[in-house]
Amino acid sequence: MKIILSVSKKRHSIWKIYYKEYDDYEEKVIFKSKSISRLLVPYYKLQKHHRTLGVCPECNTVFTFFHNWYSKLKNPLCPYCE
Repeated sequence: MKIILSVSKKRHSIWKIYYKEYDDYEEKVIFKSKSISRLLVPYYKLQKHHRTLGVCPECNTVFTFFHNWYSKLKNPLCPYCE
């Protein structure tokens, strides 16, 4: 699964997406980039994830989670309490 982090273009060059992808072979998350067509830019901008800080009400730890613009995650689960 791709987690799109950024859609950008430098000056007058081509559009690129920057994303994280889980590699099953090495069993870790890898940061990658890919050139895209300018027609796909609006699609990938809607799929882009945002990094947000969350605070656990039980253990008061601060953690980072990713969400889309359409996700309704107001109170995500704490990764340290589980």
